[in-house]
Amino acid sequence: MATADERQVPVVIRATGTFIPDESSDVTPQVAGTVIQTLVQVGDVVKAGAVIVKLDDRDARIRQSQVQASLQQAEAEAARARLEVQRNADLAKSGDVSRASFDRLTAQVAIAEASVAQAKAQLAAADKAVEDTVVRAPFSGHVSARPASVGEFVSTSVKLVTLVRIAPIKLNLQVPESDATRLRVGMPVEVTVPAHEKSVFKGKVGALNVAIDPNSRSMTVEARFPNADGKLTPGMFGSAEIRLPATEKSLFVPTAAITRLANGDASIAYVISDGQAHVKVVQADDDLNGLRRVRSGLTAGQVVAVTALDKLFDGAPARAAGASAAPASGASHAQTR
Repeated sequence: MATADERQVPVVIRATGTFIPDESSDVTPQVAGTVIQTLVQVGDVVKAGAVIVKLDDRDARIRQSQVQASLQQAEAEAARARLEVQRNADLAKSGDVSRASFDRLTAQVAIAEASVAQAKAQLAAADKAVEDTVVRAPFSGHVSARPASVGEFVSTSVKLVTLVRIAPIKLNLQVPESDATRLRVGMPVEVTVPAHEKSVFKGKVGALNVAIDPNSRSMTVEARFPNADGKLTPGMFGSAEIRLPATEKSLFVPTAAITRLANGDASIAYVISDGQAHVKVVQADDDLNGLRRVRSGLTAGQVVAVTALDKLFDGAPARAAGASAAPASGASHAQTR
């Protein structure tokens, strides 16, 4: 037998949701071209700036060479124009060269320098066109898709690679409106997933959507988890508990004290008093560390049977002597909302 034990426990809000990447990007090329090399496969881990796809750069390099030649020519013409101005400067001062002629030479320098500036801008564009034929990872992450193939001509709207960052990873939770106002960024979150039944992953509330969904009357809450080991992946379903700073009284009994009626319609416990077993219909949470929190049906201090429940019935003879308190491990069980 055991005693229904009342104690102060932390309050938690329970919610469920789906994991999504911290960042996700469909990488597209900056220029159109033919794919000549793919350097990643699905599942690869890449660093920010790593080359993932190369496009044919022959046309871009030809254009680059042409612009480089134009720049050299423009710089040579500008140098000659400046030299002519230097040669005629003293002559213009002495009057041997007319002021109008000298002004024309000065104007030619300005025109030549403008041509140089234009050629430099064109060369910068040509250099970028060459650089853009090499597609790099925008951030460190995992390759989740690589639809591009060698020999394929791609435009600037074609997806080459899908890159996701999952460390950290985010969990989008739907929290009822009544609970949402109690949440704050930074509150601790614990989550379990079916794929890792015995593991509890710890994170924090990262963001709160200020808008309430008018259809579901819930708020989207974003929890973030470090996920350094990569066990959590996008698309996984998670059951989370968000711990609040408040505490409330809760009543606990051993899991063994709760059973179901034969027809399965209700949960019951047998309270032992006056030498008899009395059936009490109860509402109880799921098992946690060998205890169940009782929402209704029992009061603190009542003695409940924990063995041979299948042999008991309402009014059966029973003694409460030797009843013990619920195990101390129940102190860690949290009140839920």
